Amino acid sequence: MIIKLHRILGITLVLFIIVLSITGTLLQHADDFNIRQNYVSSSLAKNLYNIEPCEVLSYKFKNHWISTCNSNLYFNAKKIADNINSVTYVYTKNRNYHVQYDNHEIILDENSNILEIIHIEPKTNFSKQIVLKNDAMPEVQKKIIEEKSIEKTITYERIVVDIHTGRIFGTIGITLVDLVTIGIILLSMTGTITWLRHKKIL
Repeated sequence: MIIKLHRILGITLVLFIIVLSITGTLLQHADDFNIRQNYVSSSLAKNLYNIEPCEVLSYKFKNHWISTCNSNLYFNAKKIADNINSVTYVYTKNRNYHVQYDNHEIILDENSNILEIIHIEPKTNFSKQIVLKNDAMPEVQKKIIEEKSIEKTITYERIVVDIHTGRIFGTIGITLVDLVTIGIILLSMTGTITWLRHKKIL
């Protein structure tokens, strides 16, 4: 009976043991396999973790778009600043674009290249203060910013950890890993008992 149980457990658990061994090895050598610094694609992050893109609020200025997304500031589709609270003003000077946010002013050229960032005193009562709106930007450009907001959120190490623990499949995955753990313990116990009995017979 014990030998039969041992065989059934061995056959049933072999695939899970291989997965746990591979993922455990990857985690043990995360730096060697470079999974700690590399991020999965935004589409994979969305599909595996149901990550929702940020809300894009935009303002059009002379065929260019000033947008915010997750406290990040974008000029067209290029991220130019992060951790901002509000955008207050935008104007042109010497063919360059000046965008004021919080207590900073960022200067860009026509190609969205940052030329300079300077500290300014907060101002109020602008005659052309920016009003950011939802669904103002063309859908194609909006999608680009939404995809960028999801980039660099999930590392390969995070996925390996979640596979190893079963969390990538939710509660069912966690329960399955718990059952596999119990199975491995039983496999070890039945194997030891079988070996001891065989040794005693000899």
